[in-house]
Amino acid sequence: MVRQILKFLFVIDNLSTGGAQRQMINLALGLTQRGYRVEIFCYMPGDLLARPLVEAGIPIHWHFKRSRFSLDVILALWKLIGLGDFDLVLSFLSTPNFYALLTGRIFRLNRVPVIVSERSCDLPQGVGFWERFVRQFYRFANHIVANSHHQRITLTEKYPWLKKRLSTIYNGYDLETFIPAGAEPNNRPLRLLVIASVSPYKNGLCLIEALNILRQRDGLILYVDWIGQLVMMGERLQNLNDMNQTIDNYSLRHQWAWLYQRSDIVEQLHQHDVLVHPSYVEGLPNVVCEALACARPVIVSDTLDHAQLVQDGKSGFLFDHEDPIDLANKIKLFLNLPIAERREMGQNGRRFAESHLSKDRLTDDYERLFIAVLN
Repeated sequence: MVRQILKFLFVIDNLSTGGAQRQMINLALGLTQRGYRVEIFCYMPGDLLARPLVEAGIPIHWHFKRSRFSLDVILALWKLIGLGDFDLVLSFLSTPNFYALLTGRIFRLNRVPVIVSERSCDLPQGVGFWERFVRQFYRFANHIVANSHHQRITLTEKYPWLKKRLSTIYNGYDLETFIPAGAEPNNRPLRLLVIASVSPYKNGLCLIEALNILRQRDGLILYVDWIGQLVMMGERLQNLNDMNQTIDNYSLRHQWAWLYQRSDIVEQLHQHDVLVHPSYVEGLPNVVCEALACARPVIVSDTLDHAQLVQDGKSGFLFDHEDPIDLANKIKLFLNLPIAERREMGQNGRRFAESHLSKDRLTDDYERLFIAVLN
């Protein structure tokens, strides 16, 4: 007898503030609204994003792992899958992918279909041992999803045997939350917004160099507000120190503000003239998509899927991420645009978001994939 209501288990590390967590929650809510049953399994602390799930009546199964290499998570997930009568398992991120494949496909004797999803991209120097190890288990996955075409192509090139089971599904956003402002901010001087954690790959030094070029070459004093986590360890701390040292060397301290982590992202996008995104390593950048949804123009590096998100000259500008002069030129080009053209640029981004980045479209894509795998 075929059950009329399909039941899905989503596996992720926690429900904290990450982009993968937000996307999984959007998908869980979207599928629940369509009558499917969704449950969540988490194995690490962090529930800042859990409230919408609780309000929607979506069960969350918590099993905190006892140590880094503890096997108790695998046992707990194995029991849940065995008792839960799930039709399909979906996981986001490398370690959850490993747990889902090990328990859903191997320990359950390949009975439960498992779809795994990668949410970032490979570093220029490649990936570490753990990612390479986990990807060997992808041969047991029913399907592998990347959230960018760039990463899908990378996986296809590195693992040709995955090609027929690989696809791209872009992120989806609540377009009733990320909405355009009533009017363009038109700050004088121009206010640039960056939303990113600090790491070498976010390319903050390129923006600092561009800021100095604009002041020394063109006499332009512009302001940067950087929202994001400042990690005080390893290469991230070194990059933060390098950025602060360069800011001081160029006497740009009065033009630069660290705003740390914030929750008022929509308001910040409304208050700033343009989002600048110098990053050259990531999956699909949430901040760029959210800016487009808010009709905020974007100046973004010409790497990854950025050229498919931002139409150069129509919804923002692309620049060479290795060339701060090019970034300075694009910032100046935007500065010289009339307010009406900036507004039209923002509206072009909003139209793209409505067509390609909605929560409904995200749910549509995964719903079709789930049905195809189950059939």
